[in-house]
Amino acid sequence: MSSASSSIRPFAHLRVFKKGANIFFQGEAPRHGAMVADGIVRSYTITNTGEERTLAFFTKDDILPLSWLMETTSFSLFYYEAVSDVRMLHFSREDFKSHVLSQPGALADMFATLASDHTAAMLRVNGLAQSRAEDKVAFTLYYLVFRYGQLQPDGLHTITIPLRHTTIAGLVGLSRESTTKILGKLQKQGIIDYAGGIYRVHKDQLENHIGEDAFRDVVLG
Repeated sequence: MSSASSSIRPFAHLRVFKKGANIFFQGEAPRHGAMVADGIVRSYTITNTGEERTLAFFTKDDILPLSWLMETTSFSLFYYEAVSDVRMLHFSREDFKSHVLSQPGALADMFATLASDHTAAMLRVNGLAQSRAEDKVAFTLYYLVFRYGQLQPDGLHTITIPLRHTTIAGLVGLSRESTTKILGKLQKQGIIDYAGGIYRVHKDQLENHIGEDAFRDVVLG
């Protein structure tokens, strides 16, 4: 259990959301903040053409919506939806300030998480900045390995977020057909393996594929 979780837990109440349930709506003024106790949450927005665009995922001990809690916005910037059954700790903004922001241990814990998230966000931006569609997908997979990957005994990294091809397509702004073709190519090259929405990644081979030696020193979460 993280220090931030330990600090806020006595002042929070538990709520359970079924898979597919909305937790926060874009544009609404939240009545409370939330920390993921178990499960997976995604944030997304909807384009002018009605397409959903997944922005990020949130897992155990992640806090949201952070911009509202930090008072940089007065409303939720995005939609938040339960990807799986989710248990959430709900708490007031005042308790967040008193029992997380004012506690050195909890604050240091949250800062470390934000530093990791910042690195992950930069990796994702770098992926979106690529001109070739295949590079967009490859760099996005690297971002997913960094943010949600777990090293397995066989040396591969398993991305713990279940991902459909449409989800990855939404992350990179490509069509599902193009994304499926690229993922199939990466699988044939032995860089990734996937089944049932679970991706296993040969990190070294992916780094060779994207050709960025500097990223080898990035410490995976």
